[in-house]
Amino acid sequence: MTDKISLVIITRNRAKMLEVCLESLTKQSILPDEIIVVDNASTDNTKEVIASYSSSDTTPKLPIRYIYEKRIGMPYAQNRGIKEVSGDIMLFLDDDCVAEKHWTENMIKSHKKYPKAWAIQGRTYSITKNKTYGLLAEFNRFISVQKHAKTNHPLSMEKYFSKNFNEEIEFLTIDGNNFSLKRSYLKKYKLHLDEKFYRGLDTDLGKQIIEKNGSIVLFSNTCVFHQERSTLYDFLEQRWHTGRTTARIEKKWKFPSLKTNMIQFPKKTFYFFLFCKISSPWANLPLLLFIFLLDKLYYLNGYFYEKRLLSLSEQ
Repeated sequence: MTDKISLVIITRNRAKMLEVCLESLTKQSILPDEIIVVDNASTDNTKEVIASYSSSDTTPKLPIRYIYEKRIGMPYAQNRGIKEVSGDIMLFLDDDCVAEKHWTENMIKSHKKYPKAWAIQGRTYSITKNKTYGLLAEFNRFISVQKHAKTNHPLSMEKYFSKNFNEEIEFLTIDGNNFSLKRSYLKKYKLHLDEKFYRGLDTDLGKQIIEKNGSIVLFSNTCVFHQERSTLYDFLEQRWHTGRTTARIEKKWKFPSLKTNMIQFPKKTFYFFLFCKISSPWANLPLLLFIFLLDKLYYLNGYFYEKRLLSLSEQ
């Protein structure tokens, strides 16, 4: 029996990005059986963009179901999307991502190859108008993959960034812009997206899976391209929110993530110099290093801001 494939996309006021995302789905080698697009109370022309890709004039016509969620916030929209799903395997794609043409097909293949995997994590590449922020996003992504890869030996930077990198690795977390999840495990083990998390829902879901002895596999051939922040303000705001998310995850799961990050800071700095060597001309090093340090400062600021809020809420 063939598994039914459902794709969930959450969007809010990013009609132009969503249009690029949906356009990439029209070029898929295999289409999902249904595409659930949850409009999280958008005020732009999001609904019209979605309608244009589900009309008979589109080639191919996408099997889109438009869902409107009036409660603003990613957890509400994600949970609404999951509630509407009818497929056996749920694919999740962010509205600011472009799916490689074999993305859906490779997600299906990965679940067939790893039938006991609860979730499959795809590989994400950066695309951005500003190369600096794209490079830093790629570096942060490498550090995350190295940290969460369940391997007997550290993943080398040269290997990860090589054109021939196509490994399949047991993984310990989820990055929500490009993953899939078996619906049967979601129901059986009562996995859920915690509505206390404005951001970091994916990390929390990954923790739930690992806590219940589930399996996540990084399938690097399952690729999407992510539109990174293109201004310094947006980039640092994202890192600030990442720090806040870390504080909430740390509180819920009782592990000292900041302490671990601080201990590893010299190692990360060394890796950053290696990354600059293979990814960018040395002339760009001062700018990259400056933004790298700002990245860490804003992350820490967000972390301690959230810690303070959490402590006040308990008083």
